Amino acid sequence: MKFKIIIALLLFSSLTIFSQPSIKLREIIGSAYLENKSYNVLERLCDEAGGRLIGSEINEKAMSILKDELKNIGYEAKFEKFTIPGWVRGNDQVIMRSPTERKLQAVALGYVEKTPTFDANVVYAKYGLEENYKNLNVKDKIVLVTQETPPGKEQLLRYQALDIAARHGAKAILYINERTGFLNLAGMGNFNGNETKIPAYSLTFEEGKWIERLIERNIPVTIEITTNSYCKEINSANIVASLEGKVKSKIVIGAHFDSWDLGQGAVDNGVGTAILFDVARLLKKFSPNNYYSIDFVWFNGEEFGLWGSKKYVEMHKQDSIIAMINMDMTGTPTGFNVMGFNEFIPFFENVKNQLNGFNLYSGVVSSPGTNSDHMYFMFDGIPTFEIQAHLDENMYKFYHERGDTFDKVNEKYLSDASAVVSVLVSELSNASNLSFKKKNAHEMVELFKHYGLDKRLKNQGEWIYKEN
Repeated sequence: MKFKIIIALLLFSSLTIFSQPSIKLREIIGSAYLENKSYNVLERLCDEAGGRLIGSEINEKAMSILKDELKNIGYEAKFEKFTIPGWVRGNDQVIMRSPTERKLQAVALGYVEKTPTFDANVVYAKYGLEENYKNLNVKDKIVLVTQETPPGKEQLLRYQALDIAARHGAKAILYINERTGFLNLAGMGNFNGNETKIPAYSLTFEEGKWIERLIERNIPVTIEITTNSYCKEINSANIVASLEGKVKSKIVIGAHFDSWDLGQGAVDNGVGTAILFDVARLLKKFSPNNYYSIDFVWFNGEEFGLWGSKKYVEMHKQDSIIAMINMDMTGTPTGFNVMGFNEFIPFFENVKNQLNGFNLYSGVVSSPGTNSDHMYFMFDGIPTFEIQAHLDENMYKFYHERGDTFDKVNEKYLSDASAVVSVLVSELSNASNLSFKKKNAHEMVELFKHYGLDKRLKNQGEWIYKEN
């Protein structure tokens, strides 16, 4: 009887170990809420620095703030420097001269180059598709296009519409933002660092639709454009903090540090930046001795074309990077995304089952995407993962806009994400029996094609694979 009782107790203990979070994970989760540091760090970055456009003095000041904060929690972070094709915003102006005078709320796209002031009539080219230029003379005129999705067709990327307009002889292109509320949409004219062929600007929905109505009523519209923004080579850096493990093979967890300059970059991607800081704090305090090493990386230049993550992958080509977790505008977690690396679904299901107190209603999904800092890791076949997450409307409403400010951030969401991501990284960095096999080029081609991402990558000029 005594023997049976002992066996029963051992079995109960085993079930408890595998069905409940360990004391370490409970400490991580508790500290994420009781000792949240991410919110205060984000406040410093937003209020003492501001919009962190790569290459700007504000970006450099913010890097120094983050490095000092990392030192306060025991990290000697380093700057990994690189040089890229950069861009500086100048005092640009878009002014309606007729039928009435008005300075428009317009924002130049990245990589537009300084041009002498000129004025020209405006022509409306609808969606900017090649077919929209049939019987339309735009030579030496300013083209106006909407960013709404054309019926039955794919929406053009802005640089595609720009190239089409330039090919037809336009002097400039103006994009009508599809979001209402007098909002602009900052962004790039292209992702490869080349000067745009013509000046390109984002207009608000309200002013763009006003011009569209005038043109449709055959009322001539003349606009004067002054572009003082310019391209220049810039020096910048990624910020890297590391936890050394028992082996050199490492997991990279990253978030882009840069932002657009219109607002404070609080949501895009201040929240990811701040959450990553607290993940680094929590792991150093409660999970410092892991099997795999961990690099915490704040990538610079994501908004200009993923430059920081691209440079990191190039600089660390000889490192054994076994996995990458990306956090871009991460809110309160709702689940996990294995990004096409479906062999990891059981592992993530197990992590989710340890977090019953969180509302991870999205579960574990497999839905890879492009255009964020995981992309160059994926190109290299490295398993990449993201957090499914919820943001309130007033947080994502001001995407790439002036209203992306600290007051929009929900402090609890930072604690939610810091807790979940820290548990995930702690578990993943100690999964020594898990197979972290990189996919070869053929497997990645098949993955991208299966999820319909090959066309977009080709359109963006970022398809790196040679196919027979």
